[in-house]
Order: sequence, then structure tokens, then C-alpha cells
Amino acid sequence: MSRRRSWLAGVAVLTAALLTAGCSTTEGGGDAVDGGELTVAAAQGIPQLNPAIRTFAWEEVLFPLLWNGLTKTDESGEIVGDLAEKWEASPDQKTWTFTLRDGVTFSNGDPFTAEEAVAAFEYYLDDDTATQEKNKISMITDVTAPDDKTVVITLSEPIATFAAGIVWVKMIDVGSLDTIDKEPIGTGPYVVDKFTPDDSVTLVSNENYFGEAPLLDEITIVKAAESTAAVTGLRSGDIDVLWSVPQGDVEGLEAGGDIALVRPDNPSQWPSWEVDTTSAPFDDVRARQALAYATDREAILEAAYYGQGTVSPTNNALGEVNPWFGGDLTDYFYDLDKAKELFAQAGITEGSTLTWWGIAGSYPEWNTSGEILQASLKEIGITLKIDNNDIGTWVDSFYPAGKSFPGYIVPNFQSTPPEPAYSLNFYLDGRCECNWKSDEFQQAFAGAVAEPDDAARKDKWATVQEIINEEVPLIVPLQSTVVTATGTNVAGIWAEGGGQLHLENAQLKG
Repeated sequence: MSRRRSWLAGVAVLTAALLTAGCSTTEGGGDAVDGGELTVAAAQGIPQLNPAIRTFAWEEVLFPLLWNGLTKTDESGEIVGDLAEKWEASPDQKTWTFTLRDGVTFSNGDPFTAEEAVAAFEYYLDDDTATQEKNKISMITDVTAPDDKTVVITLSEPIATFAAGIVWVKMIDVGSLDTIDKEPIGTGPYVVDKFTPDDSVTLVSNENYFGEAPLLDEITIVKAAESTAAVTGLRSGDIDVLWSVPQGDVEGLEAGGDIALVRPDNPSQWPSWEVDTTSAPFDDVRARQALAYATDREAILEAAYYGQGTVSPTNNALGEVNPWFGGDLTDYFYDLDKAKELFAQAGITEGSTLTWWGIAGSYPEWNTSGEILQASLKEIGITLKIDNNDIGTWVDSFYPAGKSFPGYIVPNFQSTPPEPAYSLNFYLDGRCECNWKSDEFQQAFAGAVAEPDDAARKDKWATVQEIINEEVPLIVPLQSTVVTATGTNVAGIWAEGGGQLHLENAQLKG
């Protein structure tokens, strides 16, 4: 029999999570010093400098350094004011009024006013702007500036979490978009000194920054040649910070003593194995539930992710430390007998074949996960063919939502905020490549995002999670942890749940 989890049973853990929902920072001996240069490396390069149309997750490292939004997420995980000093919502949660702080200028010295904020929102909303933020702001029907310090945003539907939804809508200077890759103009603590696409970007202090001056003279962000060289550079001091350490290298770095590790306290990056819920066999919920029971989450965490994360026994995009986690949820413990029974009910019997459809040459954790699932299914007489494809073929055949891929299990991953309005929204109609559509879910989700009371909204998010838990639109085996490594002389950096790195308060220690 399935074991179920009661939300109330986790009250103590959830209460603690509410108090520690932020992210880890580096610590160590030595006094902080002013100035100095920081070299930051990652396996990815930065191809362009427009925050609205970011191509890769690593580009987000620039967001808090070069730009500000009206709101932001602080280190504790709270949504606080950034360029807006305060805001209020109408009782129906459909009209939001933001009051801007005084004395803000762009890095070129031009004043930042409500009119510039309106222009930035209009740019993000423009049909020709290919921004990932569109789904968070698509309900905006009007943005106005009654005066220089006031921005009024009108929504077509009530969204109580709207202040969180606009954190990554950055206030760029729309008039300088033509030169944004040469000289991006923002309001952040740093400005770009040099930029070589896909190679390096060098930042220096913004003399017109409205806040306290940054603690470093210079930050250089470079693309690492390969992981072994990057780890060697970190140990030698040639690199100060290495983002997204290969999971197989984390244990060795942690044991070294001369390296500090930064981990999110509330990890919100999660593998998503997607199936086509509109075609056989996975149009049958029993087949999806069977797949959940056939997923050896512990083995996958250890072998594929080197223990860097936590399993998700309830198949939930929200980790158990997330303060919004809850509901009367089934634990999909590894149970091949249960999986075989449910598969058979859905028409998948001994001798049936399914296909794992991954990417060749990338994401080795996906291939290892597929091999573990393959071995599990073999025990109950089901063949899993592993078919790794060129990334272009994979994308064209799978993305966006609406493609048909019967009998395939497609590994993917999501890097989302811990806030359920912007993580569980992946399951909305038209978003998930799994093609899942549930009117019950749509209504429950809309009710949760419209609820202004936190306690009542927590109850409603529990209902949303119960629907996902029962219907299993996709497989979420675990929450993975994006680890950043630094020298022990580095302080003040932290990471959001999806691994987004914050360097705006970085400094060196003597």
C-alpha cells in the first residue's frame, strides 16, 4: 500500500525552512579588505548582454551586478524592494502601485524615473521580445507612470505573488538596446569594461550607483577551458570562484580544506523526465504512476548526481525543505512489484519496449539515470532502449509543448525559483512539453496565486501539489544542488535555489 504524507507531519521542518529559506554564503577567517580583483569561472560562456533575452542560465550572474528590478530576492529568500521602495496591491490583487526610490540614475548618468520603468516593461511585453519572463508578466494589461516616482501596473487576473514574478524584469535603458552588447547601460553596482562573447567579461565599479559602492575594484568572468583545469586554477588561486562545480568533483574539493563551497539552502533545480501524456501508453495515469514507482531515486542521486541533492519521494518539483511544500501526498518509494502491476493495467507488459531519449555528449547524469532505470525495468520484463541524440534533433523533436512522442521518456531539467507560482507554473497548459492538461489543476493554481493571505495560500498550494502528486504529469526523481566553489579568501557571495550566483556583495579577505 502507498504511504502518504500529511502536511501537518512536517510542520517543524517547514517552520525551520521559513526561517532559513535563504542560501549559503562563504565563511572563513581573515578580515575583509576593500578593493581587489575577483576572477570567476564557469564551464559556460556569456554570449550576449541583454538580460531580457538571456540564452543560458549562467548569464543570470550578471543580473544583480549590472541591473536592478523594481523588486528582488534577498539572501533570506524574501521578496524586498529594489528600485521600488514600497508597493501595494488593490484588494482584488489586480492593480499594483510601486513607489520608486529617490536618486537613482543609469550608469551613464541619466535619471531613472517611472517613465523608464514603463518603457522597460513594454519592451519585455513586446511580442518581438523573446524573453523567458513573458509567462510571469503576460497578465499585464497596462503600465502607467502617473508621476516620476509612481508605476501602476494593471493585471487581467488577480496575482498575489506579482512582486515575486517581476524580480527578473530588469530596468534596462530601452533607448540603448542597439549598443547593449558593447556598452550596456544599467543601474547596478558595476558596469562593463570589456566583453568578448563566449569568452570573458570584465566589470568595474559604477560611479553613478545609487547604493553603497561595491567592495571590489574589478570582477572578471571567464569561460573555463574544461573542469579539471578549472579546479586546478581554483586551487592555485588563478580562479577565485568556480560556478556549477562538476558533481563528481565536489567531494574532493570539500575534503581539501583550502576551498569553501556555496550551496543553496533551498535547492530548486530539478530533473524532469517528460512523457507525452496525450498518447499511449503514458496517456494512462497508471503508466505514469508505474514509472514513478520504478524510479530508484536513491540510486540515481548517488550514482548520477554524486549525492549532490535530495530525493523527491513524492515526485514533487518542490523540495521538502521548501516552506510551501505540503499536502496529503503519496510517497512513490521504489517498488518494482507495484510498478509491474500498474504497468500491466496500462497495457505495458513483459516484452514491451519504451525509449529513453537523451542528448549525446552532454549531461552525463541523464545517461546514468537512464541506465539505472533501464536495469530496473529489465527486472520486470520491460525493455528500455537508450537513444541519445544530437541536441538540435532533441530540441526540434521535443520542444516546444505540443509535440507527440509516444512511448518516450525524455530527460530534461528545470531551474526555477522556490516560489510555487513560478515553479509549479511549469505544469500549466501549454508550458510543459509533457502536454498535460487538467482543468482541476488550472483552477487550483489560479486560486493559489490569487490568494493574498499566506496561510490560506499555503493550504491552496497543498491542494495543487496533491493534484500533481496523483496525476504524475512527469517524473521528478530529486532536487539537484548547484555547487559553487571559492577560495577561502572570498566572502559575501550566495546562491539562489536554482544556483543563480550573487556576487554584488563579494569581497576579498586579507
